[in-house]
Amino acid sequence: MSTPVLPYAIVMGLLLLGLAQKLYGLRRRRDDPVRWAVCLCLASLTMATAVQWFTKAIDENSGVPHLAEALSDMGAMCAAGAGRVFLTHVYYPASSARVRARRSYAGLAAAVVMVAVLFVAVPPKPDTPRSGSHVDAVYLYVYVWYIAIALLSVSRLGLRYSRLTDRPSLRLGLRIIVAGSASGLAFLAVKTVMLVGEETGRPLGWLDRPVDLPLELGTEALLLVGVTIPAWGDRLGALVRWAGDCRSYRRLHPLWLALHESNPDFSLVPHHRTGRRIWRRDVGFLLYRQVIEIRDGQLALRPYVHPGATEVARTLGRRAGLPEEEIHAAVEAAAIAAGIAAKAQGRGTTDTPLPPPAPPLGHDLDAEITWLTKVSRAFARSPVVPATVASLAASE
Repeated sequence: MSTPVLPYAIVMGLLLLGLAQKLYGLRRRRDDPVRWAVCLCLASLTMATAVQWFTKAIDENSGVPHLAEALSDMGAMCAAGAGRVFLTHVYYPASSARVRARRSYAGLAAAVVMVAVLFVAVPPKPDTPRSGSHVDAVYLYVYVWYIAIALLSVSRLGLRYSRLTDRPSLRLGLRIIVAGSASGLAFLAVKTVMLVGEETGRPLGWLDRPVDLPLELGTEALLLVGVTIPAWGDRLGALVRWAGDCRSYRRLHPLWLALHESNPDFSLVPHHRTGRRIWRRDVGFLLYRQVIEIRDGQLALRPYVHPGATEVARTLGRRAGLPEEEIHAAVEAAAIAAGIAAKAQGRGTTDTPLPPPAPPLGHDLDAEITWLTKVSRAFARSPVVPATVASLAASE
């Protein structure tokens, strides 16, 4: 092997996983040109990486010097062309995409044939060490030219469509593909500089390992992630959402439990008292019910809350030097605690409507959850809450 083992092994493993995942999905949709283009892109990258890993063995067994490097370069060309076709099908309408895709495949085939012909017609010198570039490898000019055009097209299409799609995982995947294309263009720029250095008699082989190799592997890794993230990104997003719902459910549980014990009839779904046993598949539904039951419990406590509870809590919060947002949460938590205490003692104070609770920072369920989480934290931890209840009890 003439290349570092670990970096290529990691990239190779990731490429094989991504290719296996795409091939499995292709079994169900064999007529999908987008999936075929993605599979070709990943297979080409896998081939390009594999032959780099076994450069010395391929050259010695075949008897053709630098054959592995030429095969790797042709694999990179196929990957760039397939990536271009993939984004063509994503961005353009189906009828137009088919025509453009046929042209792209034709251009790819012509470029690969040209590289093969130049490699055979003007082969590199057998005794020339492979330093990433040498003047004898005439086909490298076609290689650099084709991949540069393909990556520029990929960057243009990826940036355009990433602004139009409303699917977060696809938007992120396209932007990662654009980043991979930028890394690939930087890799080609280094290749060009090395070629020019060879032409002028000033070889720059020292750029190979510290600059050329990291850019090559980085390009492959970024393109792999960008191409596959639309498939697993949604699942990852759902997992993140599920974990966030579980966290919110547990944070709201102290407030919900206190209101549930005060008003058991408002619970429509069974909850465990400790909050540790939840329906893992339906945690989003439980969280939604939890928010509704908290608000229903607040409304049921309104006749028991002393009219001065909010003002007492606000005064205590300002004396404690709390930030304004924490004061709002503590005021609402203190009103709930005062209502629970009054109801437990059988003291209905007034039928006069209380001022509405402080509104959440938004008008959707996520904003409501965020706000009630702050209220629940204040209910469980803020010293303003027990101080308010004690002050109201003393005034009674």
